[in-house]
Amino acid sequence: MIPLDKVLNMLEQLNQLKLPDEIPSSFIELGEEGADHATLAAQIYSVIAEGQLHDQSTWAAHMTASVSPQSLFGQILSSLHNGNLLSPELYPVLAAIEQQIISWLCQLFDQQYGHFTAGSSYGNLEALWQAKQNNPHSRIIYASNAAHYSVNKACQLLDLDLRTIPCNSESQINIEGLRSACQAATPMAIVATAGTPAAGAFDPLDDCILLAQKYQAWCHIDAAWGGSLRLLPEYDQLFGQNLAKADSLCFDPHKGWAQPKPSSILLYQRPMSPMMSIDVDYLQQRPADSLSGSRGGEAFLPLWFTIASLGVVALRKQSRFPLVQAQHFAEQLSNRTAWPIYTSPSGIVCFEAPKDLTDLVKIGILSQAKVENKAVYRAVFISNLVRSEELVSHLEPYF
Repeated sequence: MIPLDKVLNMLEQLNQLKLPDEIPSSFIELGEEGADHATLAAQIYSVIAEGQLHDQSTWAAHMTASVSPQSLFGQILSSLHNGNLLSPELYPVLAAIEQQIISWLCQLFDQQYGHFTAGSSYGNLEALWQAKQNNPHSRIIYASNAAHYSVNKACQLLDLDLRTIPCNSESQINIEGLRSACQAATPMAIVATAGTPAAGAFDPLDDCILLAQKYQAWCHIDAAWGGSLRLLPEYDQLFGQNLAKADSLCFDPHKGWAQPKPSSILLYQRPMSPMMSIDVDYLQQRPADSLSGSRGGEAFLPLWFTIASLGVVALRKQSRFPLVQAQHFAEQLSNRTAWPIYTSPSGIVCFEAPKDLTDLVKIGILSQAKVENKAVYRAVFISNLVRSEELVSHLEPYF
């Protein structure tokens, strides 16, 4: 029998704990005996209070969303199950749900295969690992200088030669610069970014894909941030007409779709190349040719339950709301200041300010970044709880 009674009993015990008036400054000492209830309550309170930062109407500092009740239930469901899909024959229901959500994402992104990862940093690494298997005769990787830092890390781990291409004024890879680089030295792979981490810009994906095809190079799309827009028909032009010709794509539902971490997917057009000869004498089935080892439903059950219980229409609505707030915020800044503003289609608004706004950075209202080598403040609209008018009201004293 599923131990829901144990979970409910634990929640009831926590609910009866008297919370302190203020957050404790010290941590529980881990010893032979458990902490008393008062000390434990204080520590629980400090963890919960810190996490509530993401539930504020002014939270726009980073790509960390407030988790929905449906996603939270999916996370609990994963913990209650706690099976290991290294032995899928023992967990046919969990394995079927995993394949169902992978198939749905493959259809959405015009890919054929996929598996969940612990984040797109792993997705970028695995994609370039596959690219290296596909073309061992070149080590050159091209990506924009606005690409995520994990591309650089992956190249270092795989002993690849990353060559960055400058961006244009829209924070996109300069396609002419990329074309010239390919003519000078044939790449092993081109990494295009759909939603740069600083500015939220989309590289011209069609151009990158077709260039990769011309030089028989792998094309990987890092859509960790911007992939959520694929669900919205009005943003189809950002993904172009050739997404099915990309070799691989990674996306983080724990960003744009407000899922708990880790929730990330790597999708690809053909089965992964075998990495090595693997003989495991304690498993009934050969392990997958991916980096992940033991795994359960933690990466996909929250997303599965969100869609199963609310439907895609609700997820689409959830994805649109922050984009509307970002547009309103940019309009307010434009109407009320002369500050240089950098907008994006993906819900990130950057701007230069003549005054020091680090007090707002310290409390999670804004973050700091660089766009076109200029220091900017950044507002990331990711949560359905964030309200543009609340951010504007905090900025008013600086106008």
